[in-house]
Amino acid sequence: MYLDPDYAAKIKVSQARVTAGSTDAALLQAAGKFPTAVWLDRIAAIDGARATGGAMGLVDHLDAALVQQRAISGTGALKPLAITLVVYDLPDRDCAAFASNGELSSAQNGMSLYKTQYIDRIAEIVARPAYAGLRVVAVIEPDSYPNMLTNVGNGKPACDAVDAKKVYVEGIQYTLNKLSGVKNVAMYLDIAHSGWLGWNDNRAKAIAGFKTLIQGATTSGRLDIVRGFASNTANYTPLDEPFFNSFDDTIVDSGRTTQFYQWNRVVDELSYVDTLRKEFVAAGFPQSLSFIVDTSRNGWGGAKRPTAAAADVDDMRIDRRAHRGNWCNVKDTGIGERPRANPDNSRPHLDAFVFVKPPGDSDGTSDTSANTPNAEGKRYDEMCGTKTGDALTGAPHAGQWFHDQFMMLLRNAYPALK
Repeated sequence: MYLDPDYAAKIKVSQARVTAGSTDAALLQAAGKFPTAVWLDRIAAIDGARATGGAMGLVDHLDAALVQQRAISGTGALKPLAITLVVYDLPDRDCAAFASNGELSSAQNGMSLYKTQYIDRIAEIVARPAYAGLRVVAVIEPDSYPNMLTNVGNGKPACDAVDAKKVYVEGIQYTLNKLSGVKNVAMYLDIAHSGWLGWNDNRAKAIAGFKTLIQGATTSGRLDIVRGFASNTANYTPLDEPFFNSFDDTIVDSGRTTQFYQWNRVVDELSYVDTLRKEFVAAGFPQSLSFIVDTSRNGWGGAKRPTAAAADVDDMRIDRRAHRGNWCNVKDTGIGERPRANPDNSRPHLDAFVFVKPPGDSDGTSDTSANTPNAEGKRYDEMCGTKTGDALTGAPHAGQWFHDQFMMLLRNAYPALK
């Protein structure tokens, strides 16, 4: 998997803040081996600003991936190398939140800009013959479509509006159509996480909604134009709750879980992808349907991690959040399983663990005065403040480097970093 030089530069910022030869310095050295996704979260990210000392653009990243591919291959045949791109610039993005609403508005020609200045350019670049030997993994539009599906009619006027105008449907279908014509691109649609769409009614909405969405992307109506779905993007839900089975009626019910799980029996991401695959296939999706899981921040190691089963679920769940919906710079979290392909022989539908959200990139600012969107459409969301009790203070805007969070994630990694 691709090692992002821009991410390595961020790690150097943190290395300058710790004592040489310390335990923290060793953790940062290990972090330099993390493959992470490249976020194309605005039109300007396609070109980047490398010439003036800024971030790399898409061509820069693909060229760097080719260099890495040749380096690992030596003089023999080129070995496979995957580079993950996050396609994330829908008009009216993230209709139920504020931390990263984005730069484009459907009321101000946003859909045309999204198609011609964003998606068309990405598709043209990744389709260049020079990059045909790379495996390009596209994680498409985190959060937005699940946001719309589950918040229409629930007091979120922005979600009602994008549903009525078909903004997300039109934008994502255009993306699927364009990228489906590029042979070396594997597309994964974002499918939120188990705490969100694990509920029976939400999951049913998602399966029906995604089926209609994908079928409408091409004239053929084929469902196999996507390789699968990406779960837990930029979230903290554990891969596995090791000390209990949520489908055991004697364990999970509203009385025993003090409302943490309530009536959602899908308590972790492995149960979630297993359940989703079964139900998507039953709905007509191909047997080849696969999943990737973001494990960048769901390890839940450290001193607060439970070590054995207990009488009460709250005393043995490793997810230590006050509420499963808390998503912003969560305290006491740690790096999870490191990125790798085919991580579970018992789950051939699980393609990989990946770091979609680069560890150390903030979820959103904790500055309550930042109520006006900045140039990237980012502003304060109350979930990043003191409302939840789970969010770290001192956080910068979404996507900016958050040293304190990064060090916490490294220290609390599970499995521990070596």
